[in-house]
Amino acid sequence: MKHTIQLASILMLASFLSFQAFSQATTSRSWAFDCIHIPKATTTNSRSAPVIVAVVDDAFRLSHKELKDFIYKNPLEIPDNQYDDDGNGYIDDTYGWDISDNDKNVAVLEGRDKEFFHGTYIASIITKVASLHYGKAAAKRIKIMPVKVLADQANRTYLKDGYKGIKYAMENGADIICLAWSGGNPSKEDLKIIQDAQEKGILIISSVGNFNEEKILNPAVIPEVLAVAGINQNFQKEKHSNYGMRVDLAAPAEMVMGAHPEKDNAYIHDNGTSASAALVTGCAAILLSKKERLKNSALKEALLNTVTPYNKDFSTYGGKMGAGVINLKNALDYLSTPSNRSTHYSALRPKGMMVIDADSRSKKWEIRPVGDYHGFYLKPDISGIKKPEKHLLRIIVKDTLWNEYKLSNLPPQLFVPSPFLTLTLPKNSLKKKELIQINYHGKTIDSTKLYCSDLRYLNLEKGAVTDGSGENNYANSCSCKWLINVPIGKRIKFTFEKMDTQPNVDFVYLVDGKTAIKENIIAKFSGQNQPPVVVSRTNEVLVWFVTDKTSTGQGWQFYYEVVE
Repeated sequence: MKHTIQLASILMLASFLSFQAFSQATTSRSWAFDCIHIPKATTTNSRSAPVIVAVVDDAFRLSHKELKDFIYKNPLEIPDNQYDDDGNGYIDDTYGWDISDNDKNVAVLEGRDKEFFHGTYIASIITKVASLHYGKAAAKRIKIMPVKVLADQANRTYLKDGYKGIKYAMENGADIICLAWSGGNPSKEDLKIIQDAQEKGILIISSVGNFNEEKILNPAVIPEVLAVAGINQNFQKEKHSNYGMRVDLAAPAEMVMGAHPEKDNAYIHDNGTSASAALVTGCAAILLSKKERLKNSALKEALLNTVTPYNKDFSTYGGKMGAGVINLKNALDYLSTPSNRSTHYSALRPKGMMVIDADSRSKKWEIRPVGDYHGFYLKPDISGIKKPEKHLLRIIVKDTLWNEYKLSNLPPQLFVPSPFLTLTLPKNSLKKKELIQINYHGKTIDSTKLYCSDLRYLNLEKGAVTDGSGENNYANSCSCKWLINVPIGKRIKFTFEKMDTQPNVDFVYLVDGKTAIKENIIAKFSGQNQPPVVVSRTNEVLVWFVTDKTSTGQGWQFYYEVVE
């Protein structure tokens, strides 16, 4: 495999240092687990076999107090007899398998616990979720299959054999596969592995990446994978977490406590979407443990349609951090009481499913999440309606009827070009046990091009130019250009009327000619100080505005005019 895969935790050494300094930490040890609402189990009802969760990662300390009772034992393999008892092609894979070194030893190589801490950390978060719900019975309900995909002698923490690890887990009984890493470009064979796992009913969960970019990395970007972003303790995007329309949901990613392989009782607090993926995996495992047969599509449905939605303070990343933050208590109720599914609907979720039935409290259903949207895709399922031709669904945009359909004529998918909308049915339209299901998701606006984008040409002899953000702050990671061209022999005078950008980071460049090379730069401005008047050397000036991923300001505006 030519590509490489990066662990989703940000800095390996930084994580270890947080372990060393933990005694001074003020963060609540349990905040991340409290945030996702893990209830205590009130019944002993569960499926007959434990849920097997494969953690495909670097290495594992199987003797750690958080893991030792949870490790999956292959019942068809006789330990240490040097024979492939179950005929699966792996000798003595009693407790998982080391794909990279092609042996049974998934443990952390002695002296390398600083680099090979990740698998232990991720697995322990999953077991912690299980223990908080099931208590002492947790290890009977959920088992961890350790799959090591980093060679003992590797000099970098890149998981070259990640997809081979998925294949092993898929072929050896995993119900859920946790991929707390990101990166690389999967081959056709790799994608086939993911598709095969999906067809077998296995839920694959992955973190979206830790580069603070509007970009979802592999494997999370693959449609069959549940993509998880990260939030901080203030219920905002964690500063490293990637984001984008492809995200399914989010979970805590800041100072999340987990096991460390240095000792059997060592712990760290770490940051990153690795922890988010592990928390969601733990919740998914609990849901799966409640039902004898539960399709991965039903599992995803329960997770997405019960999340805690984001509030109005989340507008910057609205629609780009998934449906909301995972809420295990709600998801358990959703599964245990199917008749209550419609009560879990929230208009604030930018993606999910509406369940419209005769018992619905309202005959009006809104989609009104925070954020900026081109509109919403709707995919209705009317198979639960006996006589669809007798029902009329209306779609209202801004208090005006946008369209109406008899259910029998409702398209299999439609796009409503509005940032919010309302669906209505006539009162008492549905009969008992009839229901309509509508899956939906928002089409978000690319924030990097929210106010300005690409190159604009200006040929007038005078005019005003602005970053375009108006009363709002300008966007992160934007690159916008204006090429001003006046008659030959003339020059251009620039008078700034407003300047408010992140100092020494976000710049407005004025460049003679069409090419932004160093020797052509007339001036560059940043910060809040009023720029001086600038006069070009030629009749053509390129204005280039470029920003980074961090803070933004109110933007800028200048007036230009021709001078002799």
